Amino acid sequence: MDMETRYPIWKDPSWLPYCWAILIFFCSRVVVALGLVFSQKYLTIGRADVWSAGPIWYHQLLQWDSQWYFKIVTDGYQYNGDPTVQQNIVFYPLYPMLARGLATISGLTPADALLLVSNVAGLLAIVVLFKLVREEFGNQLALATTALLSFFPASVLLSAGYTEPLALLLIVSFFLALKRKYYLSAALLAGLAVSTRSTGVVLLPVLLWEMWANRDQTKFLLALVPCVLLATSGIWLFMIYLWSAFGTPFAFADGQAAFHQGTTLATRLIAALKLEPFTRMMLNDWNPWGQASWFTLLFIILIVLGWSRLRSSWTLFAMAVLLLPYLTLSGGPAGFVSMSRFNLVSFPLFVTLADLVLRAKWLLAGVIGLFGASLFMNTALFARRIWIG
Repeated sequence: MDMETRYPIWKDPSWLPYCWAILIFFCSRVVVALGLVFSQKYLTIGRADVWSAGPIWYHQLLQWDSQWYFKIVTDGYQYNGDPTVQQNIVFYPLYPMLARGLATISGLTPADALLLVSNVAGLLAIVVLFKLVREEFGNQLALATTALLSFFPASVLLSAGYTEPLALLLIVSFFLALKRKYYLSAALLAGLAVSTRSTGVVLLPVLLWEMWANRDQTKFLLALVPCVLLATSGIWLFMIYLWSAFGTPFAFADGQAAFHQGTTLATRLIAALKLEPFTRMMLNDWNPWGQASWFTLLFIILIVLGWSRLRSSWTLFAMAVLLLPYLTLSGGPAGFVSMSRFNLVSFPLFVTLADLVLRAKWLLAGVIGLFGASLFMNTALFARRIWIG
């Protein structure tokens, strides 16, 4: 029985289901807050020279990559021409630009502006995701999807100083526009997404797929060029800026080697094509970074199972989101580390998982319980600057 039959769409015009979705997300943020409080009270940072964004307890959510975004907000992009040294030009501009604009207009500190942008974007992303899945499969599956994504262990980043909340908001908004065949709007959202993080680039083939599948020959040809230009605008505008400011449009790509122990993109790609990351999977390491291998296998299974359950464009997107970091990063020293974070924005995975666990209510409760416990642990560790993937 397909998902459309199992989950008949309930045409309920009321706002109550949205309140449930928001409440679910807020409950997951309570888990994050408790993790922060527990971390501050019972865990210590091993080094005294660790960077800190501020003294307030929630500033603990600004760790790792957040430091780079903080520096972009306060000092702008900087590049000395040496791609072997870690520099902030590898980080995409939309998120720090919004935070900088908010800080300038409101008078908020850069730290607070970064967190406010992330948390507002995370909340809006959940609301739009609920709307998208609800229109496709009804309230039950939409609420289950919302719960699974909200409590997913890596979802601490939906409240942290990272690009995932903004990227998720733009991605689900893109798919909502695509569902309504608003192709220019979808292309604009794709362009904004690619200016937020590299994952946005996979929206272009999804857009072209949907345009071709629903094409009117004349309209397709007329819309093709402006849609492609809009959907890629985030990356080529950033490249124009880098060329103007530093004389090299590919500084953001060349600089990635410094974050991967000097390995080049070609080296990582060849290793990935030879399936070397699968020979280095950490299946006996239950630390957060070790769990990434198991989650990668889960994501692959969910993509296969979702093939016959979801729209083809949703499955194409999920495949592309998984393949992008696999081909560009996993062949290097990182392996499958961070795959949970990279796939946090891959909402079709959570839709398929929701369909599976809804077959038994106890299974849904059990998975959310496990996710919630892991979310608490990940938050506590992340706040103490311990790598969680």
